[in-house]
Amino acid sequence: MSADGRWIRPASTRRPVLTSAGVRPPGAAGPGAGPGGGGPSGRSGGEQPSPRGRRRRAAEPALRIPRPGLKPDLLPLLAVLLAQGALSFHLLGSNTAFVDEGTYIYAGYQEIANLAHGTPVATYETFFSGSPLIYPVVVALADMLGGLTTARLLSMAFMLSATVAVHLATRRLHGSLAAFCAAAAFAALGPTQFLGGLATYDSMALALLAWAGYLAVRLTTGGGYPSLVLSGLLLALAGCTKYAALLWVPVVCGVAVFAGAGGAPGAWVRWKRGLQLLLVFVAGVGVAALLAGERYVNGFNHTTLKRAPGHDAYSYVASEAAKWVGALVVLALVGAVVQLLAARRRGGAAWSEACLAAVLLTAGVLAPANQIRIHTWLSLQKHVDFGAWFSCIVVGALLARVVVLLKDRIHVTAGIVVAALVIGPLGWAGAAQGREMFGEWSNTESFVAALEPYVSKGTDRYLVENYNVPAYYLRESSNWQQWHDLVAVYRKDPATGKQQVGVPAIQAGIEAHEWKVVVLDFTQTGDTDRAIQPTLKNAGYKVVTVVKSGEHGRYTIYVAPGHEKKK
Repeated sequence: MSADGRWIRPASTRRPVLTSAGVRPPGAAGPGAGPGGGGPSGRSGGEQPSPRGRRRRAAEPALRIPRPGLKPDLLPLLAVLLAQGALSFHLLGSNTAFVDEGTYIYAGYQEIANLAHGTPVATYETFFSGSPLIYPVVVALADMLGGLTTARLLSMAFMLSATVAVHLATRRLHGSLAAFCAAAAFAALGPTQFLGGLATYDSMALALLAWAGYLAVRLTTGGGYPSLVLSGLLLALAGCTKYAALLWVPVVCGVAVFAGAGGAPGAWVRWKRGLQLLLVFVAGVGVAALLAGERYVNGFNHTTLKRAPGHDAYSYVASEAAKWVGALVVLALVGAVVQLLAARRRGGAAWSEACLAAVLLTAGVLAPANQIRIHTWLSLQKHVDFGAWFSCIVVGALLARVVVLLKDRIHVTAGIVVAALVIGPLGWAGAAQGREMFGEWSNTESFVAALEPYVSKGTDRYLVENYNVPAYYLRESSNWQQWHDLVAVYRKDPATGKQQVGVPAIQAGIEAHEWKVVVLDFTQTGDTDRAIQPTLKNAGYKVVTVVKSGEHGRYTIYVAPGHEKKK
């Protein structure tokens, strides 16, 4: 290992593995530099080569600039990926579909049918916090291959690719040792493992954001315009996949500004890169918005930009965020302070490195800060992982510094032990958190089996709280138009023509036996459930079964008079 924290191969020159395009490492022989140092083959500067010699040398290939080699890093990175994959794979079959999983996969099937055959589809774009034509379609295709397991395996692939991206980005900035530590820290997090086993659009959006971040780093280390364009387009695609990913657009632009070469933080060459990346992103999003239309814009405003605030206390949201990524953010803060002290000591371009560390640290607290602002912890356990990806770069650099420092002053074993004592507890806590998060919703296997005999394709209507999970499992024996939840129910009174909304609409529909099956679980709409129970009894609905699931899950299935089992 070198003093700068890079893995060193046998017989290495110990020169940094990253060099700017067109610049030779110090002391490297240039084209034609021979033992004499004065020209080709050691000739002195005044001796002219023969025409034949000139032709022979003109055919010789130009000196290749050394590029980073991945071979020394493959085994450590592979070990991280295997550990991460094993922890997420353990979660795949531990529970039935989460309501979000059922919603997105079921929507994807409808969108595919609409694209292929023009069949009607629900207006998901008005209330999804991401385009229903991107992740839902992709995950439905995966579900066709092997059900929920393959849909969740797709998420695992996305999260593993995000780990590869953080490794590559950190490697270009701080070397191989820091890259290994950053990848290990990211893989150890509970939200990372959780998203790797959950079939929601968070994993895809995070992977796209991660690769946009890597390409922004590559842009500053010799990547050129291809990296610029790809980074901006991936950033736009991430934002369209999940609107919340747009929160980290300034972070990726900040990476393009402060990473790599370019002199002081205020140098125009740095800010030019960031502005160019922002322009590509804006162009991509602008084209997408024009193609999408007004309903997508309204959905974006409703779910993201002008989202209604919740009722969770600031302290509760902050404590939940701290539970999932608090330790990582503290480590990133220490790393940013260390970088700041180094900048004060070295000056010059080191201030740009300090600014980059500050940007990456800020990324880690954006999700908690935003959700504290709107008083909700909903989906926070997923959103914090987006910012954690960036903060892991700072943590990796910090741990690499510690390992190298202890190697020089004590022994390399001491540095490895310290790094293990940091990442090990993160992984242990993360594995426990992943299992806990995967057990937060009720197992619906018994409930779906009990409901299935009363469901069939046709005109019968089913009023089911959080219906997307049973609708997903029973999609072959029902149509999406038959399902409705207990939120925002509207009904036109056939006698008076008046519009009925909410509980009165549900009660009137029950009295008219419009709902052939009603399922209550007293969770999301508990007040509504209790309000309509007497109406169900008075209208002659009978309880066919009560299905219990776990400690809190309880599904009460009512059927209308005359509605019998279909199977």
